[in-house]
Amino acid sequence: MKVIAAVGKNGTGKDFFLEYIAKKYDIPMVSIGDIVRELAANEGLELTRDNLHKTSKKYMDAHGATFFPQQIVKRVRESGAPVYLISGIRPPSDVQLMKDSFGSDFLLVDIVISDDEVRYARMLARGSARDGNSVEKLRENDANEEKIFKTSESEKMADLTILNDGTAEDFFAAIEEFYAAHVA
Repeated sequence: MKVIAAVGKNGTGKDFFLEYIAKKYDIPMVSIGDIVRELAANEGLELTRDNLHKTSKKYMDAHGATFFPQQIVKRVRESGAPVYLISGIRPPSDVQLMKDSFGSDFLLVDIVISDDEVRYARMLARGSARDGNSVEKLRENDANEEKIFKTSESEKMADLTILNDGTAEDFFAAIEEFYAAHVA
């Protein structure tokens, strides 16, 4: 079994990286957010940001901070799939749990855009209201994520880095190169 996850700052393309592989090669993927949404839906809650945050808090308060990553590990193991993709890994404790659970079968990829201006322009193009309205807001959001999740520590735990500074075609080529070298 091979288990692949991606980390990186918001807007670097980490979810795109995983989704591209999932769709092109028909590989199953799960995110921590999927687990939260399933639990909220099972409780009959509308899937609003507020309800999802409350659901996350409820389960982490009851079962500990690693509850959601543990659910991911369980799902991946039960799947029997030879390759599985994981989205939504943030704090180092999530990374460590995956490394402890899957050993050398776990591969963490850090997706990086080295220029905040480029990252912000790409985030604007995706049109999500949660991305803010300036590069300064982007940096503020980065600082908040770092404070909460220690994302830079998770990035340091990555097995390899893919730079997403070029064109979309460059990124597709890098993903294909990654797939050929580490999955196929």
